[in-house]
Amino acid sequence: MRAIGRIFAALIGFILAVVAAAVFMLSASVGFEPANPADSVWFWGNFGIGSAIAASYLGAMALAPWAVVILISEVFRLRSVLVYLVAGGVLGALPALGIAPLMRPLDGNPRSIAILIAAGIVGGFVYWMAAGRMAGIDGVFLTGNRPPKDEP
Repeated sequence: MRAIGRIFAALIGFILAVVAAAVFMLSASVGFEPANPADSVWFWGNFGIGSAIAASYLGAMALAPWAVVILISEVFRLRSVLVYLVAGGVLGALPALGIAPLMRPLDGNPRSIAILIAAGIVGGFVYWMAAGRMAGIDGVFLTGNRPPKDEP
C-alpha cells in the first residue's frame, strides 16, 4: 500500500512542480503587473491561460527525465533538497544544451537560459516539498523483508 501512496505522491508532486515552474517562467518573462492598469483583467486572463499552456508544455517535456529522477530517488531513498534542486536545474538547462526533446535550442540567449534553469530549480524545490521529503520505499521491494510490526 505504501508503494501506491508513493506513486500518487509523486504524481501530485510532479503536477505541482510543473505548474510552479510554468508560473515562475511566465512571471519572470512578462512580470506580475500590466503595463496599463486599465488592462489588468485582460493581463490576468492571458497570464492564467499562458500559465496553463506553459505547464502542459513543460509537463510533456519533463515527464520522461523527471520520471527517471523520481524512480532513482524513490529506490535509493534520496530525500535531500539538493538532489531535487540539481535535477531541476539540469532539466531546465536541457534546452540550452540543445537536447530537450520538444524544444528548439535557445541560441545562447542568457536571459532565457537563466529563466529556464531557475524555473527548473523552482520546480525541483516544489517537488521536494510535495513528495521528495518522504522519498523511499521501506525496503520491502529491495530486500523482501517486511519491516517489524510494533507489538503492544
